[in-house]
Amino acid sequence: MARFQILSLIGGGIRGAFITSYLKELEQKLGRPIAESFDLIAGTSTGGIIAAGLALGMSAEQMHDFYVRYGEQIFTPRPPYKAKRLMRFIFPVANWVFREKTGSGLDSAFRARYCPHALQTAFDEGFGDRTLKSVEFTRLIIPSVNLSRGEPHIFRSRHLPLGVRDSNLKVSDVVIAATAAPTYFPHRQIRDEAFVDGGVWAADPSMLAFSETMRIQQFCTREGMDPAYSTKEVHLLSIGTGRAQYSLEPPGADAGVLFWAPRVADLMSTSQVQGLHLPLKYLLGDRYRHVNFPMERQWGLAEVENIPALFAMGEKRAEETFDWVSDSFLQHHRDQFVPFDSDEDAIDLDEFGFD
Repeated sequence: MARFQILSLIGGGIRGAFITSYLKELEQKLGRPIAESFDLIAGTSTGGIIAAGLALGMSAEQMHDFYVRYGEQIFTPRPPYKAKRLMRFIFPVANWVFREKTGSGLDSAFRARYCPHALQTAFDEGFGDRTLKSVEFTRLIIPSVNLSRGEPHIFRSRHLPLGVRDSNLKVSDVVIAATAAPTYFPHRQIRDEAFVDGGVWAADPSMLAFSETMRIQQFCTREGMDPAYSTKEVHLLSIGTGRAQYSLEPPGADAGVLFWAPRVADLMSTSQVQGLHLPLKYLLGDRYRHVNFPMERQWGLAEVENIPALFAMGEKRAEETFDWVSDSFLQHHRDQFVPFDSDEDAIDLDEFGFD
């Protein structure tokens, strides 16, 4: 039986800079593309950006350079909201009160906080016109949410028959959809359907990636083309975007929107990541390893001033963990997958309860 390795990259906004620095350092020590060691790469939100680049065959250094060049640009604040008519007189006072109570102004009550045009420019320049059909270096999955259908959606390479349906989508559009965190960026329209950040349901895509390997095992059975492996041969390396000592003290005996609105996203994503460690450790044992770094506080998704510290922490963690990561994961060489590439392959797997 073959060995099957997964690289799982967790969401976390600009904290993805840690992942790029960490992988760049590992790759330089390894002397070859990091993606060559993994049969499947999964990424949520900022992790999806990095995962897409690696799965296309880009080096970790190229993805690091992308964050160096575009990190601050991606989180370009919009110009102040201009109220109209009678609201011109009410808005300044209401905005001050709201900012005092929540830490952010009323601008974010009417629209997303950051400019979508800067995001579009960065990804268009980074990925060009390449489509998901171009993803052949290694397998890729990126979770998102299809708002129009009211269900999770997984963008994937053509390693499964289901992947054919999205094969003509531009990678830049996919990563914009998969990083459109509610309140941070506007939703993304693709084929007349609205998508948002997969971190809403899969901030840590590790369990999703493990499920994908089981799906590959079940549906990819082309003789001489697809790998044969057992669950006992699945190994998963997860890389986080910061581990905070996270706690909250709700005011009094109750708390409402003013308290929860600026906190609920961080609470949900942090809890999701923490909650997955136990089942993954139970399923995979020592074949599951997680790399992260401690944060004294919860660094915000858009705090671009932390980029230098994140880069430095990535380099430090790579130095600290290289030996065991190399022994456990980096000696493996993935077999390049054979894509499904015709409409006839695009079978409907709904009967199996799969996206």
